Amino acid sequence: MIQVYGVKLEHEPGPALARVLLESLPPHKQEKIERFYHRADALRCMTAEILSRYMICRSLAIKNREIQINCNRYGKPQLAGDIGRFYHFNHSHSGQWVVGVLSDSPCGIDVEEIREADLDIAEHCFAKQEFQDLQAMPVELREEYFFDLWTLKESFVKACGLGLSLPLDSFAVRKRSSGITLLTKHEFQDFRFRQYPIDPAYKLSVCAGVSKFPEYLELIDQEQLYIQFMNCL
Repeated sequence: MIQVYGVKLEHEPGPALARVLLESLPPHKQEKIERFYHRADALRCMTAEILSRYMICRSLAIKNREIQINCNRYGKPQLAGDIGRFYHFNHSHSGQWVVGVLSDSPCGIDVEEIREADLDIAEHCFAKQEFQDLQAMPVELREEYFFDLWTLKESFVKACGLGLSLPLDSFAVRKRSSGITLLTKHEFQDFRFRQYPIDPAYKLSVCAGVSKFPEYLELIDQEQLYIQFMNCL
């Protein structure tokens, strides 16, 4: 079982709604969101937290107040107690998009807006084979492929739940017409990947320990997400 969601941010919620939504989150999350200098950053962060909680409420048929989330030793959020062994979630945000994944196996998701790529990062942080694949791409396609690799690698790191303790050059992801393959000596070898065309200006990658992904991600209107989440309070 795996579900993938996407929300496009079109507007700021009104002050009253924004306050109710913010106060539905744990105090430490509220403090984090309120510390953002730019409102756009705060909106992305708040909506990502709400999306994760909506996914959990919808799938487990529980209320928001019943959700208990801890972080593992590397900082990855996970459901507390035994239920965390059977349900896993993750979210990501960039630009106008907030995305989330819920699965019965460890999972990770990453979305990135395509922009000018720093190929020095690829040379020094990616695996040797990945950098060679990147260099072999036509010049006009390198930036797009860089963000293919970046989101695929980030989704794998997040699925593993090891954070920065897992060096980016310690594993390789190769994208071919036949599919996406993972080359690693880590214990996490049974992960699979899926990419979704969410927006021409973005790359979205999902990694999970499942053999079958949904054909499409589920797009939720921003206003509808807030309304449906309010029903979970």
